[in-house]
Amino acid sequence: HYSGDCEGPTEPFSIQAGSFETLAANMPIFDAHFTSLRCICLDYLRGNSVKMDSSKRPTIFNFDKNMAPMKGDLILIDQLSIQLALPRPYPPTQKSLVSNASSLISGKNGLLLEVLPEMEYFRDIVFHFKHSVSGKAAVPSDIDENFTWLPHHATLKWTTAPFSSEDSTAMYSVSAFRSTAQEFV
Repeated sequence: HYSGDCEGPTEPFSIQAGSFETLAANMPIFDAHFTSLRCICLDYLRGNSVKMDSSKRPTIFNFDKNMAPMKGDLILIDQLSIQLALPRPYPPTQKSLVSNASSLISGKNGLLLEVLPEMEYFRDIVFHFKHSVSGKAAVPSDIDENFTWLPHHATLKWTTAPFSSEDSTAMYSVSAFRSTAQEFV
């Protein structure tokens, strides 16, 4: 579904480079191999986000912009729901679509990740990539400097939470590193 090559009315999706595009463009890299890799990475991300007619493709996992599913996520979840016979909200209001998508993508509703476990890995890789260049510390500041971090501390734990006390629409809630909320600047 991500590539748009499956059967049915689908279209390809992409991920945005986010802060990495700005940081990478201004990063002084003196090794030719690393400079080449930076260009390849940025070209890949830019090339996948634009269609042949120069219009933009829907992007997914824009965690650095909003901790709730955006337009591309909603389109992808709708396509996957049709293809995999997953229940879709009825009536399809914006609030119900966002809540359904955040529940499926976060894994709170395990229907999607049970059938497509690779989606969980892809989501986490994109999240770590975007968070690593966001400028926000991933770990709490009150940890002893001699504390030894282990790989399992970096495991992202996903759930959903309401936007606010007035708006019950579900958004992502992500924690790692001793239950530290993983937020963007």
